[in-house]
Amino acid sequence: MKNLFDQHELPLKEMEDLGIYHKDQLLLDPHNIRALLAGRRTELLSLEGLRAENFSIDRLDAKLSLVRSPAGEVEVLIHPIYKQYRPHPLLTQEQMSNLIEGRDAYISKRIQKEEGKSSMLNIEYDMETKEFISYEVSHVQVPDLINGMFLSQEEKSAYQRGKQVKLADGTQVQHRASEPLGILSDRKALILSVLLDGGISYLLLRGINSLKDNARQVDYATPSFNSAYQQMEGQKYSAQKTAEMGQVPAVSNRERGLSR
Repeated sequence: MKNLFDQHELPLKEMEDLGIYHKDQLLLDPHNIRALLAGRRTELLSLEGLRAENFSIDRLDAKLSLVRSPAGEVEVLIHPIYKQYRPHPLLTQEQMSNLIEGRDAYISKRIQKEEGKSSMLNIEYDMETKEFISYEVSHVQVPDLINGMFLSQEEKSAYQRGKQVKLADGTQVQHRASEPLGILSDRKALILSVLLDGGISYLLLRGINSLKDNARQVDYATPSFNSAYQQMEGQKYSAQKTAEMGQVPAVSNRERGLSR
């Protein structure tokens, strides 16, 4: 999956001030680093010893995300836990209540971007920080395969719009911008794939949250998952052998990640 930010763009000075970068090392697990680079929020982090020109905070529980300024520079955004939610200008009181109380996973709004052009916006609610999150549906990256199963155009469209998608083997998934992994599922682990020129990339996700709070997730090791995992490992082995022979591999096992 393509990231919105490259690791070399990270604002290391800001991250050092936040206590998550020290001695050339980013003090976050791969799970949260991936969330940042993908343009999503991290999990709640305990930030200690925050110092700035006009304030000093011994400890702050907050989520972090990255944003690109109009000048093209990458900056860190801090999302603290608010005492009460902040109203969203595009939502009615009823719509906000439906999100806060979990009756709706998201609310869709069509907005006018410029003359003659509009865009679909999804709005979610982050229950941990008590904050509404907005994102353009067209910016959601959709995998070509999940556990080795191709998604139809209809399934891709539904996934991008935030709807639950049920795959051929019964696996259920749903995009969720408020999740560090960007996805919910009835299974704890999934393998996402994207078709590349001449090959395929694999991304192994572990620790995926359930579609419903406290709902028990079913066994992730389905025949389709196991087959995709074997293909992923086979590609990795082939790439290693090619590298040992001093050749450039045609396809690399991009974005293969383990979390938690």
